[in-house]
Amino acid sequence: MSSGKVEASIANIVNDLPTVSWQQIIYEAITNAIQAKATNIKINFWHKDDNTLDIGKKFKYITTITIEDNGEGFTEKNTNSFKEYRTSLKRNLGCKGIGRFLFLKEFDEIKIESLDKKIKFVIDRDIKVDKLLNKIDKTIIYFTKPKRKFEIDYSLFKKGIKEHFLAYFKLLNDKNQNVNIEIYENMDIKFKIDSQDIPPFKTKEFKIDTHKFKMSYLFNNEEFKTEGFYCAGHRVVKKNSDLEDNRKLRLFKGFNILYLLESNYLDNNINDTRDHFIINPKRVERDLFHNLSWDIIQQEVREQIKIIAKENGLDIEKLSMENLKEAIEQKPYLGLYLKQNENFLDSETLISQAEQALKKDKEFLRKHIHKLNKEEFYDKLSCVTQTELAEYMYDRQKLIDKLKQLTDNSSIEAEIHNLFMKQKTEDTTEDYKTNALWLFDDRFMSYNKIFSDKRIKDIFPKLSANLDRPDLLSIISNTENKEEITDIVVIELKRADSNITPAGAEEQLLKYARYINDAYPNNPIRIWSYAFLKFNKETSSSLEDKDYNQIPTHSEYPIYYKYHEKRNTIINFLDYKAIAFDADTRHKTFMKILNGKTL
Repeated sequence: MSSGKVEASIANIVNDLPTVSWQQIIYEAITNAIQAKATNIKINFWHKDDNTLDIGKKFKYITTITIEDNGEGFTEKNTNSFKEYRTSLKRNLGCKGIGRFLFLKEFDEIKIESLDKKIKFVIDRDIKVDKLLNKIDKTIIYFTKPKRKFEIDYSLFKKGIKEHFLAYFKLLNDKNQNVNIEIYENMDIKFKIDSQDIPPFKTKEFKIDTHKFKMSYLFNNEEFKTEGFYCAGHRVVKKNSDLEDNRKLRLFKGFNILYLLESNYLDNNINDTRDHFIINPKRVERDLFHNLSWDIIQQEVREQIKIIAKENGLDIEKLSMENLKEAIEQKPYLGLYLKQNENFLDSETLISQAEQALKKDKEFLRKHIHKLNKEEFYDKLSCVTQTELAEYMYDRQKLIDKLKQLTDNSSIEAEIHNLFMKQKTEDTTEDYKTNALWLFDDRFMSYNKIFSDKRIKDIFPKLSANLDRPDLLSIISNTENKEEITDIVVIELKRADSNITPAGAEEQLLKYARYINDAYPNNPIRIWSYAFLKFNKETSSSLEDKDYNQIPTHSEYPIYYKYHEKRNTIINFLDYKAIAFDADTRHKTFMKILNGKTL
């Protein structure tokens, strides 16, 4: 570099800069032109057609971009500053001295013609400044050799410029200054933007302590999304979205508000480069000067936005409570994580945030179980376990309601099968949340092993060789060692046809039991057998004829059961509706116990 200072290499500087888009490069150039007091800016995209990627389709890939403006141009002072990395010149305008290095993130070569100078710079050579043969009264920047291929969607690009520079245009208009931007493609005009052609802002003035603030805003303007701009010296310093998390305002959902915040306090609390405010996130204790902090400023901005919303017929407090209530109704078990809705979030977002908070707490407990003090640990553990239990009970009730709905609608066998266990289940380890065998009997809820056909063939080869696979066969010991298996559940789901009698199902279940016990004669296995039929009076009579015991349910038919000593199995016959009502009764009993109510 020509400043005589030892500078970092251009390549290292460019590589250290964050990734940018070609749009950001254009925005930077437009900002530079505005700061150079330009009133007319012309941007021309030059392209060539390329159909090598898709036969018959042409791509208009950009090869060069030129930006021309009538600003003050590259004077000697400006040129010397341009050559210096992070120059102090124009810091009062918020310039950071990295603009030309930013250009090299997207383009391999930059040329500039301005006044009497011709400037060229690339990533692997120092900047070169020559004299122009013929002096001009404008500045033209040539962005050439883009590092990647890109096309232009001019409607989106126009929208992007208007959104990005809306706050700048507003501040220019306040000073009775005007800028015209024209966009061309191969010298053909595509669109124009006039800085005065912006929506009218409304203004709200307020005080924080003794400091006066002015908020200019657009409310629910369809063209512009929600954003906050914090200004000093009649220019934008920081967008709300660019502030650190502990400084930014959590903006409301459900409506759009774009605002500009100005104040002498902001003017007087800006850093030397004018790209950052010297304001603490929170007020310092014993601050004799009563300086404002970001949390104080943002809290008042939040209150002013609530007032603005109410003036426009939107009661944020009321709607926030309605959304919170809706979220709790949808996922009541998340109640401990659904305590407030300060940001006017919709119910879906509230639920998502609550689920993330629960997940974060569980991960925190796992990682820090030995580092937390007892009180902190048990407080967090209590919150997590209460939520987990509430979720489990909530999911149980949903499953019961689904089962009732299926049985009421004469659903096909497969639908009911999948409610208990997915058909063609492979070897898997289930947890208490995914094991639905409690629908038959709550004693099964704590078991977790489900084995596929291949595993069953290995454990009970005779069963596999002589019989078709039962509808559901679950080996329900908490072990994968076949020598340690103590219990299995066998389930037959018969078609919902009142002509099917219990006799065939009983015979089939007894055969299953025989082949299972034959496999391990010295290690008797408890077999819990269930058969589901569509009951009628004849079904009940047939089971009563065989001395089956009865358990009353809230449905028309009881549960019939009988212990078969020879095969060490209890066979249960249930009507499809009976299982749903029985599960519901057991679930309500479970809830009474959890709630400490007397049975």
